[in-house]
Amino acid sequence: MEQWATKEEINAARERLESGHTGYQRPVAYAVGVYRDGETAFGLTNVGTSPLPAIVLAIECGHTCGTATYELTPARLASAMDALAPAEACVELKHPNLVEWKRLAAELEDKGGQPVAVFVGDLSDSPVDQHDRAFRAAIA
Repeated sequence: MEQWATKEEINAARERLESGHTGYQRPVAYAVGVYRDGETAFGLTNVGTSPLPAIVLAIECGHTCGTATYELTPARLASAMDALAPAEACVELKHPNLVEWKRLAAELEDKGGQPVAVFVGDLSDSPVDQHDRAFRAAIA
């Protein structure tokens, strides 16, 4: 399995993934949350940070640019975690998104729910649905 043990290797992997995902534009904000009992909740949000998990998640969702939400399956969340796992070799960084995605996967297994990914292309974009509205409230 590929490993990215340094910040330079992580940056190189991110650049390779971004350049290989045609039409990709980094979101200004994104997160993975869970929809359960009529509400969407986020344990970790990213605003202007963590571009590697953003591109990994975007590839898994088929997202390229703009503001959008995607319902995930636990298998697709696991696939995103597997794609991001090589970054764990870099002990200089804490990898909060991977930690959160693993926590969320365990929570989904225990309590159920629908994992959702939210990408915001521009904070001035209108929210596209209830998941996006919940995300905007979380980052406000």
